[in-house]
Amino acid sequence: MTALDIDMGNSRTKWRFGGSVGALPSPEVPALNVEPSRVRVATVLRNRDALGRTIADRYGVVAEFAATVPELGGVRCGYPDPARLGVDRWLGVVAAWHKSAGPIIVISAGTAATVDFVDANGRHEGGHIGPGLRLLRDVLGRKTADVRPETSVESCTAPGTDTETAVSSGTFLMLLAFVETAVKGFAVRHGYNAEVFLTGGDADLLADGLSMPVRCEPHLVLDGLEIALP
Repeated sequence: MTALDIDMGNSRTKWRFGGSVGALPSPEVPALNVEPSRVRVATVLRNRDALGRTIADRYGVVAEFAATVPELGGVRCGYPDPARLGVDRWLGVVAAWHKSAGPIIVISAGTAATVDFVDANGRHEGGHIGPGLRLLRDVLGRKTADVRPETSVESCTAPGTDTETAVSSGTFLMLLAFVETAVKGFAVRHGYNAEVFLTGGDADLLADGLSMPVRCEPHLVLDGLEIALP
């Protein structure tokens, strides 16, 4: 029997069913030809009740929702109140920890840009949250006069020769600096480096500009669901 795993973010819902993966606008759920035996869900939206009803109606099973807990799979949550840590960030660090042989840094580049740290002993230190690339450009376009960011999202660090490309390069450099500074801070605090994981919709784009080696893992949250709800 096969479980359907759902990672519902602010903008996109990623899903995996057997060997198939896909993405939809949130809060949509996939249409399947075969009913799943289970549905495991990580959602950052405040829609558990409505989503649970949708899943019961669509698939005929009771949804199983992952939650952030004090400890899971060898990782100890760094938040005094674990419920305050987004379940997507939590599942991402737990999954990355299982894929690595030592300390990790998990960067998620989506609607928000997040960086989370786990030291060599499995202690989650907490992390940083900032606006993602599209959000940076959208806010700049809405809050300033005559600034229209490019609609395509590209990795560009060269100076722009018009306003649109200047916005694109400037916001991309801001995101790079945010991540680079966060990663260097971990080394300063601990005296050793960590394996850096990248996930989220803009992960590949961000990887092109970073100076350190990174490991792109597009389905970390889905992988974490398998650990949280085996």
